Amino acid sequence: MNTSPSRTPRWAGRLGSSVILLAVLSFAVGLTLAWGPREPRRVAATVFAAAVAGVGSIAGRQASPRTGASPASAVGGGLMAMTLRIAPPLAGLAWLSTGGGELRQAGADSLLVIFYLALLATAIFLDIMGSRTGPPPIRQTTGSAPPRPPGV
Repeated sequence: MNTSPSRTPRWAGRLGSSVILLAVLSFAVGLTLAWGPREPRRVAATVFAAAVAGVGSIAGRQASPRTGASPASAVGGGLMAMTLRIAPPLAGLAWLSTGGGELRQAGADSLLVIFYLALLATAIFLDIMGSRTGPPPIRQTTGSAPPRPPGV
């Protein structure tokens, strides 16, 4: 186990970012409930939208690759994370458009899009902040052979 202070375990970084995502979602839900109408349909629509967007965001965050053994596995992991992040909101929107009834009338579809976009922006910010160290330096070559020692 790596105990150096500069590196945290992979699970700790993902757990911390999931907590941040849940905090952002809680803040968005609080704003929605504080400034929106307090009717039961609107509360149910808010809870539905928050649950669907939250499940997708947390699932995508947990599956997001940090480092891959190869570029192909990193791309595959990124595609899997993107699919897990977007599938629940898309399924929720599809359900709302075909038979959401009262939830759709209460605005669950627009709340779902708003919560999804807020969580996506937060996840992108976390990814940018997590990659502060940047890529490894590129080894520069001059294109010429090294000088030969005299007499060789």
